[in-house]
Amino acid sequence: MTHPGVTAPRLDWPTGACSHVTDLDGPVHHLDLGGPPGAPVVLAVHGLGGSALNWGLLGPLLTDSHRVLAVDLFGHGRSGLSTGPTGLTADLRMLRRFLTEVVGAPAVLLGHSMGGVLALRHAADHPATVDRLVVLSPPVPGTSGRTDRGLLARRAFLRLPGVAGTVRRRLARLTPDQAVDQQLRQATPHPDRIAADAVAAAVAETRLRSARPDADRAQAAQWAGILDTMALLGRAGAWRETLARITAPTLWLQGTDDPLSDPAAARALAATRPDWPFRVREGAGHLLALEDPAWTAQQVRQWLAVRP
Repeated sequence: MTHPGVTAPRLDWPTGACSHVTDLDGPVHHLDLGGPPGAPVVLAVHGLGGSALNWGLLGPLLTDSHRVLAVDLFGHGRSGLSTGPTGLTADLRMLRRFLTEVVGAPAVLLGHSMGGVLALRHAADHPATVDRLVVLSPPVPGTSGRTDRGLLARRAFLRLPGVAGTVRRRLARLTPDQAVDQQLRQATPHPDRIAADAVAAAVAETRLRSARPDADRAQAAQWAGILDTMALLGRAGAWRETLARITAPTLWLQGTDDPLSDPAAARALAATRPDWPFRVREGAGHLLALEDPAWTAQQVRQWLAVRP
């Protein structure tokens, strides 16, 4: 594994994590959370509005057997903006280059929420770069038909002139503490379960992100990611066909109290791949890696320990 980018100082949190920035059609930041030299790599991909810090509790629990890297998508965390495409296209291109140029060997791809959608799509399109795949609470279509008309209708509304600007102005009125609190409460009915140091790190990063000169363009990139994800999942039949093409062994983890990814719809979609274990954490919301990192790590470690 190579690190062709500039190495930054170690971060205060997660303890011992090393920060790197690599030019991959734009400055891409990732954390090296540790692991044995020469060990196989786990590449962790966060969800919309998150960052590599989202893996600060789970990642260290996987480093006994794997080298754990966590990447910031474009417009998130400490990454900059893509100099090429935008939205999911930019992040998919970045993931391909990261795996081939930075990791340099097939990796375990670990994706949460929108990061899970990216991981699934990447594994279908570039199977040679993925050894195994783990997805945590990926959003799913709400129908078994060819098209999720409700999702596409919501996307059409979000694309109306002025909607993005209205959302941006509402977010601008929030302090970093309020913005993080709102995001957590939208994702789980159990935000109190998330460790205080993880929340504090997210608030500090949100403060830095909002002060950057590219803050408005970063929000636009995140908005494009929302619209692209909705478009992808709205074509429900095509999305099931994408999942059918995946050859990497795959583990799917889901919380029963997830307000953003319906557990019943997730179970139904996962059932189209009966070879994929589908495991549920009772009483957890959308943020498994933050709400219950110990349970999540146990599921991942046990599954990785058994070769198919």
